[in-house]
Amino acid sequence: MISNDIFLNASSFMLLFFLFLWGGCFFIFVYRNLGGAKVGKDSLLYFNYMFFKRDVLSNCALVFLVLGYMSAAIAEYRREADNLLLISNLSGGFSFLLFALYGKYFHQGLTDDEKPFYFIKVFLTKSDLSFGSIFLWLSRLAYITWLIVFISN
Repeated sequence: MISNDIFLNASSFMLLFFLFLWGGCFFIFVYRNLGGAKVGKDSLLYFNYMFFKRDVLSNCALVFLVLGYMSAAIAEYRREADNLLLISNLSGGFSFLLFALYGKYFHQGLTDDEKPFYFIKVFLTKSDLSFGSIFLWLSRLAYITWLIVFISN
């Protein structure tokens, strides 16, 4: 089906563009940082890298992921015009950004980024009350908001 909605087409094109760039960052990560494909582990290690490392490639990958997610939310809104769905999708993208801010700048202790599920372990089990942990708690709140609206629709 062809759409005449310029905003839907532009946001869909931006989604494809940002996801293509995000995939390019993944390709660079796998072959430069890991030294080759590690079947079943490379995508999880990529998320550890994106959320906890502070270098140009991880920052670019995170920006492309968040912008791609936001463009998908706008495209979905233009397709269905549901305000609640737009807010929930934007909160999902915002939760990625908040968790990355916590992981890159406020995560304390040893970062065991060689284990595939480390970012999930930190997201679900870390419970400190320092200043930086407010980003972790807001990320959890935004993710729960997205999850509740996603399931209720």
